[in-house]
Amino acid sequence: MNRVVRPPGMPCLGPVLILVLMLALSACSLTPPVSPTPPLAAAATADTLKSQLTFQPDDGEASTLIAFIRITPEQLRAVLVTPYGQRLTTLVRDTEGARFEAGDAPGESPLPIPPQWLASRLEWSLWPLGALRRSFEGSAWQVADSKTGRTITYRGELTARITPVPDREHPTTLTLDDRQGGYQLTIAPMQGSGESENNEPKSDEPANDKQENAKP
Repeated sequence: MNRVVRPPGMPCLGPVLILVLMLALSACSLTPPVSPTPPLAAAATADTLKSQLTFQPDDGEASTLIAFIRITPEQLRAVLVTPYGQRLTTLVRDTEGARFEAGDAPGESPLPIPPQWLASRLEWSLWPLGALRRSFEGSAWQVADSKTGRTITYRGELTARITPVPDREHPTTLTLDDRQGGYQLTIAPMQGSGESENNEPKSDEPANDKQENAKP
């Protein structure tokens, strides 16, 4: 029976520690790269965009949040609330990068996705094609629009497909099929009455006042 001989002076790594190291290395190798960030001024607007975000992982259950998105030349700020009006977290993207800020509930965990992931997917869906192309120039990232949708590629491989082509002048429901992150994100613009473009409110409770108070 063959035995592994440990060199003198080398510490003995227990099986639990070895497993932890292997998982850490696997997590590092699976960390997706982040695309270059386009200038905020390219999508700045005086309006607060109200949308229903539905996150559908490839191997899990879907979850829905309401987003109040404000884009200024200095900052992207997306307040994410539950359908009942409780602020879960706030996504902030500025010159210091992307991050989640605490929500209303003490100790509330942030979303199970990195803030950089959500910020970049909102940028791919809300920014004009020209701004994305200029920010991707000289990198391994590329973006293209066709008659059916927008594609994002990294080193020649498809990262995400957005259908239909995003158009800020004519908002409509967008579906972002993310092959890099293993998610499908649906962004549905909401009307002033609190109803989404394609769905009725999820609750009869008076959540509208709470949602309006959560605006950035």
